Amino acid sequence: MAHKRPWHCYSKWNRRPFQYKRSSNRRREYARGGAQSKIVRFWGGNKDIAWEDWELVIGLKVNSQVQISSNTLEAIRITINGVLQRQLGRQNYRLRVRPKPFQKIRENRMLAFAGADRVQSGMRNSFGRSTGVCARIRAGQVIVDVGTNLRNLPLVRDRLRVASMKVPSSCQIVVLKYKTPELLKQSGLPLYDDKKRREIPLYELELATT
Repeated sequence: MAHKRPWHCYSKWNRRPFQYKRSSNRRREYARGGAQSKIVRFWGGNKDIAWEDWELVIGLKVNSQVQISSNTLEAIRITINGVLQRQLGRQNYRLRVRPKPFQKIRENRMLAFAGADRVQSGMRNSFGRSTGVCARIRAGQVIVDVGTNLRNLPLVRDRLRVASMKVPSSCQIVVLKYKTPELLKQSGLPLYDDKKRREIPLYELELATT
């Protein structure tokens, strides 16, 4: 029985993408076929409340450049959304999974029976066939947002910690938005600018507020 190739074969990337495209174009940069994305819903919780109205918006930041499969994104969403919805209620949090899996995973499957060396072409035509999709993540990129109140912070931090174990890279839990500086200090988490991909020191925050 054939097994799936381990993910460390696909976790790193340094070349141009081969994205999926629904058209009759046969160029290689638009790889066709293969399995569809496993994640369909990228949201959870209460979408009626704006991000700025939550006391805290907590994010999960990836520290290195990796590729994350659509199965992993769906596992992250279920890990966070299932427990928060059961323990907090749908109206008391807001969840967003940011990356979209457009990158194709390709595999050049090798024949494994007697006399296969006289049948297949080996690695001469090694572009491979599409077997799934994944998302390309750059270092410092935020992959999950969770809007919540300060009293729910311990549960949200624990769920993000569990979700970080499913990512093939070290991660960090950071604060993306806050309502008052007191809430930021009580959270005990670093403030992060997801657009510039850098942490904001506390002395810069105090200079900006005074």
